[in-house]
Parts: sequence; C-alpha cells; structure tokens
Amino acid sequence: MQCLSPRIDVLGQGFCVFARVALILSAVFVAGERSFAAEPAYDLVILNGRIVDGSGAPWYRGDLGIREGKIVKIGRLEASDGRKAIEAEGLIVAPGFIDMMGQTATPMMENPQTAINLLTQGITTINAGEGVSAAPLSESDGNRLGWRTMSEYFTLLELQGLPINVVQSVGHTQVRRIVLGDSERRPTPEELAQMQALVEESMEAGAIGVSTALIYPPAVFADTDEIAALVAVTGKHGGRYYTHMRNEGDQLLEAIEEALEIGREGNAPVHIFHLKTAGRQNWGKMPLAIARIKAARASGEQVTADIYPYINNGLGIAALVHPRHFARGERDFQMRLDDAEFRAEIRKEMETTGGWENWYRHVGQDWGKIIIGQTNDARYAGLAGQSVAQLAAAKNEDPWETFFHLVKAGAFALPESMTDANKILAMQQEFMSFCTDVGPASGSRIASHPRAFGAFPRLFARYVRELGILSLEQAVARASAVAANDVLAYDRGRIAEGLAADVIVFDELEFTDTATFSNPSSIARGMKFVVVNGVVVLEEGQYSGAKPGRVLRGPGYRTATSPAAVSNGSSETCVSEFDSLMSQFLAEHRIPGAALAVTYRGRLVHAKGYGYADVAGREPATPNSLFRIASISKPITAVAILRLVDEGKLSLDDRIYELLNFEKYAEEVPTFDPRLKEITLRHLLEHRGGWDRDVSFDAMFQAVRFARKLDLPPPAGAAEVIRAMFDQKLDFAPGERYAYSNYGYCLLGRVIEKVSGKAYDEYVREEILAPLGIREMRIGRTFLEDRAPGEVRYYFPGRGTSVFAKNLEAEIPSVYGAWHHEAMDSHGAWIASAVDLARFACAFDAPEACPVLKPQTIAAMHARPEGLAGYDAEGKPKPTYYSLGWSNKSDAQGRNLHAHSGSLPGTATTLIRRDDGINAVILFNARSSPTVSHFGRGIEDRLLEAIDRIAVWPKGDLFE
Repeated sequence: MQCLSPRIDVLGQGFCVFARVALILSAVFVAGERSFAAEPAYDLVILNGRIVDGSGAPWYRGDLGIREGKIVKIGRLEASDGRKAIEAEGLIVAPGFIDMMGQTATPMMENPQTAINLLTQGITTINAGEGVSAAPLSESDGNRLGWRTMSEYFTLLELQGLPINVVQSVGHTQVRRIVLGDSERRPTPEELAQMQALVEESMEAGAIGVSTALIYPPAVFADTDEIAALVAVTGKHGGRYYTHMRNEGDQLLEAIEEALEIGREGNAPVHIFHLKTAGRQNWGKMPLAIARIKAARASGEQVTADIYPYINNGLGIAALVHPRHFARGERDFQMRLDDAEFRAEIRKEMETTGGWENWYRHVGQDWGKIIIGQTNDARYAGLAGQSVAQLAAAKNEDPWETFFHLVKAGAFALPESMTDANKILAMQQEFMSFCTDVGPASGSRIASHPRAFGAFPRLFARYVRELGILSLEQAVARASAVAANDVLAYDRGRIAEGLAADVIVFDELEFTDTATFSNPSSIARGMKFVVVNGVVVLEEGQYSGAKPGRVLRGPGYRTATSPAAVSNGSSETCVSEFDSLMSQFLAEHRIPGAALAVTYRGRLVHAKGYGYADVAGREPATPNSLFRIASISKPITAVAILRLVDEGKLSLDDRIYELLNFEKYAEEVPTFDPRLKEITLRHLLEHRGGWDRDVSFDAMFQAVRFARKLDLPPPAGAAEVIRAMFDQKLDFAPGERYAYSNYGYCLLGRVIEKVSGKAYDEYVREEILAPLGIREMRIGRTFLEDRAPGEVRYYFPGRGTSVFAKNLEAEIPSVYGAWHHEAMDSHGAWIASAVDLARFACAFDAPEACPVLKPQTIAAMHARPEGLAGYDAEGKPKPTYYSLGWSNKSDAQGRNLHAHSGSLPGTATTLIRRDDGINAVILFNARSSPTVSHFGRGIEDRLLEAIDRIAVWPKGDLFE
C-alpha cells in the first residue's frame, strides 16, 4: 500500500519543504518561549537533607531533583525548581530499603493499605516468595483467583498498581505441589520436566530465581538433585537461588553446604534467607557459618544472606511436629490429631529426638519461650503475645494439651531460639542484608510477629543508635544497595544521578520500632517521606494513596517480548505515528493487549493488534481479535432501531409501554409508576427514559437480586430484569433530562425482537452487520471456557462474587461470572474486532451510499436532543450531548466528533467518527491502571493529536 501525498509536483514539493521548515522554526520558537516560563525543571525536589547514599560512604548535605521516576540531579536546588518540594532539613535522605523476605505482594493487589507496615519502615521494594509463591497456580486455584502463570500474575499486579516495588521468585514448593501434590517421593523424569517448565515460564515472565522453604512439607521431601535441577533453569537465565535452608540448628553447617552445592549445580548465586543458629546447643555455630560463607565467597562463589533483628523466629506452630507426619497432607494430619496415641508419639519425638528441625528442643524444651502470636482458637482469645506456658496457666491446662489445641487451630508461634550476640555478629558482615519475613501486613497470622512493623526501625534504633554495632551509613548500605544487588535491582538502591528514585526521608533520632509481642501492629515512628519511582507514597507518616510501584523483572525477561514491543497487522510508514503512540501507551500503563483500526475517507489505512490476546499463551493480539466492546453495543442497537424506523415499522415517538404490551405488568404491580406510559423510543435512545443509576441503581447489574425477587434461579435474564423493574419508580419524568441508562437499551433490544420477529442478535447480524460485510461480530459469553474463537482474554485485578446458581456468591475473577454477560446483549454484550467496528463506522461517512440507513436518518442520528439533554438551564447548547446512540462534541478545530466508549472490568473501548472522513477504533483487553480509569478515554486525545500529525495518508485500502 502506497502513501498518498496532497502535492507531488516540484513546486508542491518545494512548498511542502518550505512549510515544514516554517513549522519547525515555529515549534522551536514556541519551545523557546516555554523555556523562559516558570515551568519547574523537576517533578519533585528534596532539599537540605543529609544524604546517606547507600554506598557506605559518609553522609553529605545536598538536594535531589527527581523527574520521570529517576534521580536526575544532585546539587543545590530551590523549592521552585520542583512541582513538589520536600523540606528535609535535619533529616536523613537515603535510598529506599529492600525487604529481602517480603513473602507476597498479593495483599497489596487487594488492598494497597496493607503496605503501611512496610512504608513506615522505609521499605520501597519487597522480595516475594519463600518456597510458596503467588504463581504458578493449579487449574482450580487459577480459576478461583484469576491467574495461573507468573506472566498473568505480573500483569494483574501492574494493572492494579502497587504502593511499592516487587521482585518475585518462583517457589519450589509451589511447582512441586502442582505436579506432585504433598506426596513424599521423588518426581519421575517426566514430572521433573513439568516442574522445570513451570520455572521456565516464571523466569521468562521476570521472576528473579527459585526459592525454597526446606523445613516445611512437602518441600522437606525434596532431595538436593531435585532442587538443583530447578535452579539450573533459573541459572540459565541469570537468576539466583534463594533458600530457607533445610536446617537452621543442629545441621546448620550441613544445610549451608547443601545450599552451596545447589548453587554450583545450578550455576546460580545463592542467597540464604534469615540466617540464624537456632537452639542454645547451636549458638556457637554462627562464627563457623559465617566463615563457611566467607570461604565460598573468597573462592568466587556468590553467596549472600539476610537476617531480621529479633531473637524470636516465627513459624506455624505445626512446624514443631516432625515433618514426616505430614507426608499424606495437612488434612490427614489434622484428622489424626485428636488420637491420644498419635499425640503421645508426637510428644515423645519432640522430647527425645534430633536430626530434624526440632524447635521444642531449640528453646530448651521450655514452653515459656514459645510465644503465641495469632490463633483462631476462641479459648485463647485476648492472650496473644503470651507464651504457651502462660496460656496453659491461664486456662488451667497442661502445656501439652494447650500445644495440641494450638496446632489444631493453626496458631502462629514465635520461639525464642536465637541469641543477640549472633545477630550482632551476622549483621556486621558486608554480605548481609535485612528482612521482615512478613511483607505486607494483611492480618494474616505471620503478621503477629513484631518484625512485621518493626524490623528496619529496630535495626536503626537498637543496633545503630543504642549499641553502635553499625554506623548509620553501614546500616543504610546493607538495607539498600547490598539488598538491591541481591535481588538484581541494579537500577536502584543508591542515591545517584540516573538511578530510580526510590528515596526515603527519616528522622535519625526518632526512627524507632514500637511493635511488641502483645501489640505487633504498632506503627513505627520517624519515617517522614517515602518516594517510590519518583512519587510520594508516604507523607508525614500517612499513606498518600498513590500506587507507583512496579514489578521489577529479572534477567530472564526480554523487553522484545513485552506487550509494548509486539504488534501484528498492516500499516505504512507514513502512519507510523500510531505504532509509536500505542507502544508508548501500552508501556506506560502495562497494558496486556489492544487493537487499533483507522480509516481515511472510507478506506482502512491502519489495522494492527498490539501486545497479547492471551498473556499466558503469548498469543499476539491482531486487528481481527475479538474484544468485548461493552457500551459500543449501544450505537449498534440504535442503528437497528433506526433501520426499523426507515422501514416504516417504528416511529421514534412510539411508546415503549404500548410496543411491548406492558399493560399486563401494570395490572399486577400496585406501585406501577404511570409515567412509564410516557417513555418513547427517542427517550430511550437519548438516555432520557427516567432512570438514573446515580440516584437509584443500574438495573442490568442486579442479576441475583431480581432473580430472588421473582423466585427464580439466578441470574436474571433481560426478560426477568424487565419484570422486576415494573415496581421501581422512575428517577425523573421521561424526557426531562439525560441520564445514562443501560436498562433503556435493554428495552430497545426487546423492541427489535417484538417488531422484527427475530432474536435481537439475529436481526442485527442479518440486517445491519451483514450488509456492511461484517461476519464475526456476535454476542459474547460470560465464561472463559465459552469464549469465541479468536476472542481475547480479559485482565482485571479485581474479584467479585458469582451471580450464577451453580456457584452463587463464590469469590471469582470479576471478568468471568460476576455479571450475566449474555443478558446485556443490546446495551453491552457484543464482541467485535477493531476492523469490523471500523467497517461499521465507515458506513455513515457517505450517507447517500449507506447500505443500512437513509441519509436523512443519519442526519437525525446526530441531532441535538431537546431540553436539558441538549441545552443548559439558560438555553445554551451543551458542548457535549448524547443523540440517538452517539455522544457528540466539537474539537478545537471545530470538527464534529461522533463517538462512543465502552467499559467493563477487563475491557475498555472507544469508537470515534470525525466529520472529515477519519474514523478510529481502539480496543483493550484491560480497563484501567493506577493513573487512568478508562484506557479508551485515556488515549483518545493523544490518538486525535496523532491523527492530526499525519501529513500523508496511505492510498490503499486494507479492507480489500
């Protein structure tokens, strides 16, 4: 396809060159004018702080200038240099801390406020995953949560947005359970290959390595070779091995040797989670453990570790029981737990045996040294933060009886198994970093340890200020730069020009933990500001609500395979503006997939898919991929009604009450609103029927309520919705004003069926779409397994409750079952490709040649409605109005725009028709990001600007 230039003669070409030079000079002049304006040079400046840069070097005074998420200036600045300024006089400015064991990011996806315990500690990045990881998932878990693969999980995290950054390992326990369950056996070669494939996908998605938790079943059943085989996959991609070792007490040194061997076999660096020597009998091993790590490092092996600054560790109390009793799974163990002989066997084992991680032995067989954090056992309510011995005394029980009650209830225990001297020795090592071992505090049992809210401030309060074990600079370096290197986040962790702006501002003397065993959720003091990727997320100790955090992907991820780098379809270089726009927009908002079609004077000149129709399968989106178009269904329904008007079968002034024979309902409903009799087709088409969802509710999303009202199994279909609505009073008199109504268009669908004698979608396909050459458009289906061939998957981080009787009110991914999609047929259920919607838009470019509507009908289709729908209270025309199925406005150049957008969880769509013969359709398989509530509307102005920049249009027609 060639590009069409408006002038091709020599004089014309010369004129074009002259005009372009003039435009460039004009742009330079305008840009020059702007440079003299008082436009701040930085998004944020941090002034007058004592900068501890993370390198370990002494602090210095200086100012930071931050722009577009990066530190771009260190020097002397003024408050006026930034759009926002933070005064840091008397405060420490440092790189954000990294929690080397932050468990999981999922609670932040559900509620960003769960990160408050991290933000108040100055944590800007967590390392998620400890044997168990948020992905991959089994099929059943994936159907429940809404993702199965790591790539899908990362997509949803970023669409939702996070207060802080996340790096993620893939859990060995996770992949083992998917393939082997909880069984105590080795995998077959075929099973091991399945496990490796799961690790491979996770690494390519951006995981930073494999993690293990080898004291817990079923991971405890894995041998060294199994783990090394998985680590070899991550090593191939440049990832690492992160491990909660097989033993942290009696066999600590042997466990370190195993970790080093796995690293060697897998060709991967090794990081040891929360290094400790548990049990008085083992406390002397810490110098030996450190010596072994140092020796490995001296020989060229990359080995690092982290700790938390407490002598009490934390674990599920069932971990005090020998892991062999869990070989047949947790459920089998719980069923046997009430048996007296089984309890006696467990007790004897805990009192007399070693060679396994015997935490009862590690605390000197003293129930007074095992604190209980959280338990669901009501008999111990109000006793959290006390020891097993104290709980037993309070309830006049034998401590062993109390212990078994707590095991049955799934309590969280905090054994006092370590010594402060060893903590001090460990944290002085240059390869050591720090962790909470909790991550976001979501109310889970693991958050009942005070480290959830206090680990990092305790480091500074006790070990820097009180004991002087580390200097301020050393502590910051361990918590930031050292940790950043350990999680492969080389673009942050230090205060330096060009690095990511993860920056914290705190009061050195006030920064203190307040969390205790009895009050583990007490917020730390002294953290004033936390900046993540250049955005303030904690301000004077309060969460700002911002979600600028990112998934920091590991070395196995290839940007060439990111959605922003993938496109599929046809266009010419003269309209490459569209490719640049889409690539930038997808990258900016981490959008999984989209399609764009643009027409010029009836010809399709650009048609491409971008990113992925299916993230897990890496199935590219194409210009012919089918998307849920949501409310773009309305202009399609409107055109069908107008077709019937053209055929003389309807009049826009026909009353819906009479058309649909509603007399029978009026007689049955004592509270029937007589104003319903006044509603016309025109009222419905213009959203003037009298229903206002902001005053009452949206009738089309009451599928369960209305089914119950009619004593029918849910969900309610269109006919049931109409029946249920007859006792609902109107929110305003028909025709009085505009109020968007899905229900009004539901009624229009029924009118089409009544008058045509055909099903709604059958009539539309035969009488509207087929004459336009549209073959693939259809009504979409609710469930993933029912999606049409060529239909995309939809991505939305929110979850909802099922409206279907088979699993009513079960928690599910919103996009597949939280509403009855088929019942939305005439107002929001069509699925279509960008190309087919472009065909639909083009049908009205030349009214005299339109195959479905008469020219005068097309003119009427865009006419301004009367009264308050089209005019303000003073009688002046509104800048935007809704006509017969279309939203209408004029742009800055005075051109008329006829458009419609659509939105559902998992989809955002926009169709734009301009009266200069240019149309555009853009479809997304996600709806929103932390900064844009609707992708279609978010890109609309930029798309129109891109169109205006096109100087030469292709002269071919991709429709052909």
